[in-house]
Amino acid sequence: MADKRMEEYRAYYDARVERYANNPKKKHSFEAESNLRDLMYKYDTFEEIKDNLGSLNIDCAFAAWQDQYEMESEYYKEVEDPVRKKCADKILAEIEKYPKTGLSNSSVIDMGSKITEVTNQSNNEIYYDEASGKALLDEWKHLDEIDVYTNAAVPGKYKYYMQKFVSDIKKEMQERNEKNEKYLKAWSKGRRIDPNLAKENRYRRLMPYSDEDIEKQLKKYKEIINIKG
Repeated sequence: MADKRMEEYRAYYDARVERYANNPKKKHSFEAESNLRDLMYKYDTFEEIKDNLGSLNIDCAFAAWQDQYEMESEYYKEVEDPVRKKCADKILAEIEKYPKTGLSNSSVIDMGSKITEVTNQSNNEIYYDEASGKALLDEWKHLDEIDVYTNAAVPGKYKYYMQKFVSDIKKEMQERNEKNEKYLKAWSKGRRIDPNLAKENRYRRLMPYSDEDIEKQLKKYKEIINIKG
């Protein structure tokens, strides 16, 4: 007969299993947590549970990771974000290197370190991707201002000021780009910003403009920051 403390433990592990029940996106956690919960009902003493625990608690940690990164991989596939999906897929590949059972405490530490390593490496790629993909949108207002001042119908004596405004805006845009690229080149293998990524769906959907307007602005922007192609 289990004592009151054991009953409380069983209720706790029942609640853990219930969190993942009927959720296909948490199938690995549901299986691992169910195995651990079943152990609580198999024995009536904590000593017996300890002696037969094996790697069941560690299996739960790996199951949680697998669920998390499978969901991330699926989500980033749906939103057409291959850079972030690549990070999730790399972590899943590392998880697959471990057996499903018989894991040790050191396995959790090693896997946690590997996740940090892969994430840090991927963050560099993500930052480069975002800096490139959002560059056009970030400068859109200034490109519009260039059009306004270039085409402004003003008396001749004010044309110099309009041209000066245009020149200053372009210079500021170039300086911002140079600053960004200096930072990027430090860890992106010397790559320049690629404004063409603005046309990729993950960034295109952020811009409420026509494809024609985007192509027009993109061409002007690349001319200003001296990027060909």
